[in-house]
Amino acid sequence: MSLVPYAHPRRTIPRRSSATQTHSAYAFSAPSRGIDLSQPLPAGNPNTAIRMENMVPRVAGCQTRRGYRRWASNLDGEVRSLMKYQPATGLNKLFAATSSGKVYDVTLQQPSSFSPLPVLTVLGGQPPGEWTSLNFVTSAGVHYLVAVNPAGGYWTYDGTVWFEHLMGPGSGQTVDGVNPKTFVFVTVYRNRLWFIEQNTTRAWYLPTGVIAGVAKSFDFGAMLPSGGKLAALINWTYDGSGGFGSAGMDNKLVVVATQGDVLVYEGEPETTPVSFKVDGRWFIGRVPVGNRFFSNYQSDVILLSERGMCFMSELMRGQGFFQNPQMAQAVNSALAIDIAGSLDARYWEVRFAPHEQLMIINRAEIDVQNLQWVYEVNNKAFATLRGIPMVTVETFGALTFCGDLDGHVWQVFEGASDGAVDDVPGADLQAVCVTAFNTLGEGIRVKRFLMIRPSFISDSPPGIQAVLNSEWNTGVTGNAPPYLAVGENFWDSGKWDVAVWSGAGRGYESWLGATGSGRYGSLALRIRAAPDTVFVGWQALVEGGGIL
Repeated sequence: MSLVPYAHPRRTIPRRSSATQTHSAYAFSAPSRGIDLSQPLPAGNPNTAIRMENMVPRVAGCQTRRGYRRWASNLDGEVRSLMKYQPATGLNKLFAATSSGKVYDVTLQQPSSFSPLPVLTVLGGQPPGEWTSLNFVTSAGVHYLVAVNPAGGYWTYDGTVWFEHLMGPGSGQTVDGVNPKTFVFVTVYRNRLWFIEQNTTRAWYLPTGVIAGVAKSFDFGAMLPSGGKLAALINWTYDGSGGFGSAGMDNKLVVVATQGDVLVYEGEPETTPVSFKVDGRWFIGRVPVGNRFFSNYQSDVILLSERGMCFMSELMRGQGFFQNPQMAQAVNSALAIDIAGSLDARYWEVRFAPHEQLMIINRAEIDVQNLQWVYEVNNKAFATLRGIPMVTVETFGALTFCGDLDGHVWQVFEGASDGAVDDVPGADLQAVCVTAFNTLGEGIRVKRFLMIRPSFISDSPPGIQAVLNSEWNTGVTGNAPPYLAVGENFWDSGKWDVAVWSGAGRGYESWLGATGSGRYGSLALRIRAAPDTVFVGWQALVEGGGIL
């Protein structure tokens, strides 16, 4: 009899099938490529935005701008021009010109109760307070601020005295050949002062290295097939080795007419007629009034017109406006419409703020929206600023200033609030971002939005209002809650392990509930935050559904 091994009866345990995962998570970096309106909504780059207000698209993320504070008050009228005198030696000066025809010294910050007295009053300006100015050193080594106000005259400032140059025999401080009160614009080209005569195609130039003397004219009218009058003369220094003009550094005169013709001249008219000749001619469309639609930047010139924004280097290559993705193509579809609808409104203005690495495109105050376009020059990305009362803007030293409609000068990109006066803080800094739409998986399937998590680096916890918008909603609902602002801390007074010192930014992120559904999703974010808060990225949790 053989032995049969004993088999212990097994206990059968039913196996449970693993739960089917019904949700998916997605991670995105902040839209550091800035606003891009050149792409279709269903095919947006996730690193771009549809709206971005008061955030600057830096390489590391989107950084909230700093605030602005009162610098000078109680000026008589709108602040229409800011002029700077910056000699090689001596005191730098900042002047503000108003719609009353008065010019004020606003070099130093003043208490809000202080009412400054004008240092100059110029009557008859058309319009009053609208000045073109520059710094010029004569052959004798004297440094001047040179300024022109249409119908208000041609003036210089030597660090002590303002002086008006009148029509005369060309000796001393007079100008022979033309009445300086007809000057509307001034520039420097090859060490000569050049002026535009009001409502003409004529320009006048003085001998080299002087601020007065016998003026000679040059009429550009025959080279302007689109007509109009002269709007600007721009000194352009650039590297010609790229295939335009002579090799190496070169100096040209850019001539812009109101109807959109752009000429580039080389040489000087004082030698022989053939030495001052046209090197190129383009058409950019009508330009805004006010002679502030351009700016020199590095070895380039930026121009605004009813076609949007372009660079002279682009025109040289046969490009410009909508053809170069490195420059303004991302926003020109909106910018062109904006400019074309307000060509006669003051002031469309371009200024470079080097300490912020921003090209500021100041929008004309047609509806007092206090809106500016900005271009981050290192990251080559666009955004907008909102809430800064900017009629005109100017840099002075390492600071940026703007004038407003109510007789104030403000220091911009300074402080943790908007509109601080003396020691009283202003409004909280707020920013808005609406990212490009993303499929969050398959663009054909509907997703239910579950949660979102924006991530920040900041010295203080930001207040956040965030939602996922479905196609094609670009709005931002609700208001961001107040944020816990961390004030200044000082050695021997700040509490250890509590005080936050300058530069002690830390990460902040938290999952937030999301509602709604859609085939595409876009993060719509509104924050109240400390200045220089960086939005670094965001995550989304969604539940996939069917096609219908």
